[in-house]
Amino acid sequence: MITASYFLKALTRLESVLAMAAYTAVAFLLIGDVIGREIFSTPIHGAQKMAVYAAIVAGFTGLSLATAENMHLRPSFLDGVIPKRYHNCINRLSDTFACLFFLSMAIFGALFVRESMNFGDKAAVLYWLLWPIQIIIPYAFFTSALRHGLFALYPQTKPTTTAQH
Repeated sequence: MITASYFLKALTRLESVLAMAAYTAVAFLLIGDVIGREIFSTPIHGAQKMAVYAAIVAGFTGLSLATAENMHLRPSFLDGVIPKRYHNCINRLSDTFACLFFLSMAIFGALFVRESMNFGDKAAVLYWLLWPIQIIIPYAFFTSALRHGLFALYPQTKPTTTAQH
C-alpha cells in the first residue's frame, strides 16, 4: 500500500524533473537564440516565446515544489502570539484552509483552460494551441491543495523548516 509520505516524495521527484527540464529548455533556447543571432545572423524562430512558456511551466511547478518543502512565504509576525499548546491545531487548520484555497484556485484555473480550449487560443508567433501549456496552472494549484490536505490529515508528512521566511 502506498503511504502518503511515499506518494508525496514520488510526486516531488516527478515535479523536480519537470521543473529542471523546463529550466533547461529556457537556458538552451535563449543561449541558442543568442548564438544564432550573433554567430550565424539567424535567430531561432520563436525561441523567446518558447522560453517564456517553459519559464511559466517552471514557475508553476515551483509553486508546488515550494509547498512540498514547506518553504513558501508566510507571515511570521504572529508566531509568538498563539500559545505553543495550540500550534498543532493551528497548523492543521492552516493546512486545511490552504488546501481549500488552492483547490478553489485549481477550479478557476481549470475553467480558464477550458475557455482557452473552447476559443482555440493560440500563441503569437508560434501559432500553437495554448491550453496544453496552460494545463500547468490547475495542475500546480491542485497538487498544492493535495499536499496541504495530506499535511492536514497526516501532520508527520509536513516537512519542518529551519530557514527564515
